[in-house]
Amino acid sequence: MAELDIISAEVFACKSNAPQIIWAKDMSPMFEANIIVKLITESGVECVGGVLIPTEHHYDHSVVESCRNLFPEILGKNLEQRSKLTEFMLTRCVPLNPLAVSSIDIAMWDGYAKSLQKPLCDILGRKRDSIASYASTPLFHSIDEYVDFVKNLEAKYFHTVKFHTWCDVEFDLQMVSKVCPQFPNIKFMIDCEQRYSRKDALLLGKKLDELNFIWFEAPFNDFDWESYQWLRPQIQTPVIGAGNSILNPFQIEQSLKLDVFHHARVDTTYVGGITKVLEVMKIAKNFNKNVELQSWSYPLGQAANLHIMLSHGNCDYFEQVVPYEDHEHGAKTFIRTNQKGEVTANPDFGLGIEIDWDVVNRDWYSYLKLDPNGLKSEIRSI
Repeated sequence: MAELDIISAEVFACKSNAPQIIWAKDMSPMFEANIIVKLITESGVECVGGVLIPTEHHYDHSVVESCRNLFPEILGKNLEQRSKLTEFMLTRCVPLNPLAVSSIDIAMWDGYAKSLQKPLCDILGRKRDSIASYASTPLFHSIDEYVDFVKNLEAKYFHTVKFHTWCDVEFDLQMVSKVCPQFPNIKFMIDCEQRYSRKDALLLGKKLDELNFIWFEAPFNDFDWESYQWLRPQIQTPVIGAGNSILNPFQIEQSLKLDVFHHARVDTTYVGGITKVLEVMKIAKNFNKNVELQSWSYPLGQAANLHIMLSHGNCDYFEQVVPYEDHEHGAKTFIRTNQKGEVTANPDFGLGIEIDWDVVNRDWYSYLKLDPNGLKSEIRSI
């Protein structure tokens, strides 16, 4: 099918309107770049994929530079070979940023589904039309701000909320103790950004048990498996990893064999794209485990994760970044939680996300294109 041959590849690294939030007390404000890859096939199919890459102090340039090395490997190749191409890109002799591979892989799957005129989840084997969502909060300086924010979320039909906090155990204990009892109809999770000691994790974990939390996310470094194995038998609340460090399916399989985490956790935009997450979903199912995918991203990354969730039964929640508008840069169509507290995929073909190319072309700070005419690249000052 020569009409699915890739004849052009572009990558746009864009500044965005996302606020520069801090994820923990010892971290700097994040610059959240919106990276969009566009591939064009011989028949004119526009394939798009995207990732969010957070960096401290300045916007990222590594994804575009990785694409400089990866685009020559896919130009002239066929979308039918997308999984083989992704594996090939991930096994280069010099490791490159896996988010670059993810963005290309997502774009190839988007284009393939578009060529068949179907939503991506139908190509992957749709099992459901919707999934429960949880609101993934920013950080606030006071407990009252958390209370007010959760009130607003409840009014917007959220039944589940995940706290991001300063990862200070005294504040975190006070916050969950005061906020959660005020909302008996909402269930909660918490993300501690791999910043806790064993002592603090156990202290908070006992409180989470009292409050019936859904999960305790990332108390320790993802590779500190001994601490996870130490904590899990001592509390009832499920304990999971952060999901953006352990990216290799082999490593994930080993963690499940050793029962390190209650669920697996990855992000399609980090792990190498849809091709690699499909492997992870299968591995986890063999262990009767869920894969609770991250979706802290812009619409293309959110959609990639959602389509996988809708085509698999071993995941329970979609991560909805709130406020919505902060992470909807560069798109005309979005994913938002409905009055049932659920999300659905847009019905359009592929990922179902329409890109606002006027905004993308206005906001890119690094750009690269490869086609038969050669390589073009440009950097703008920010």
